[in-house]
Amino acid sequence: MRSTWKYIIISILLILAQGVLDNYVNLSIYLNITLFVFPLLMLPVRTGTVPAMLAAFIIGLVVDILGNGIPGLTAAALTAAALLRKTILGLIVPKDPSSKDGKGSMEDLGIRQFAVYSAVMCLIFLLAYILLDCAGFRPFWQCILRLCASLAVNTTLMTLLFAVSSDNRKR
Repeated sequence: MRSTWKYIIISILLILAQGVLDNYVNLSIYLNITLFVFPLLMLPVRTGTVPAMLAAFIIGLVVDILGNGIPGLTAAALTAAALLRKTILGLIVPKDPSSKDGKGSMEDLGIRQFAVYSAVMCLIFLLAYILLDCAGFRPFWQCILRLCASLAVNTTLMTLLFAVSSDNRKR
């Protein structure tokens, strides 16, 4: 229960930081920093697809309201990432035979497994976001450059956030 409140507070702070980042900091047209993906990544493993998609849609709408982008774009892309979350978790999260459903928790992931998980989830989100945002109006190379730069930065950020927020005493 204590870790649940910790991640709720971290999620709210990251969403507010994303609003500040979107409105006041313009790093580059080739870089999308997406701090709000971290709450989706840290949802419990047992969370079903529909609740994860609902949470992703709400987080995306809040980010769209706080930011200055196209309304609904973030919500659509984050919901698409949440749709595939359970499948990706099934491939990456180690099975825990001691639990009743055979799944481990997010705290059981190591840095390497979380880095792979966050890279795949960020890739799905960024593909949907950039494809919807570009929609044939920008050159292909510009979209690919934007995707690669954003993926590298966001995967690093998500992994750092996981390392800082996870409780290392449990290991």
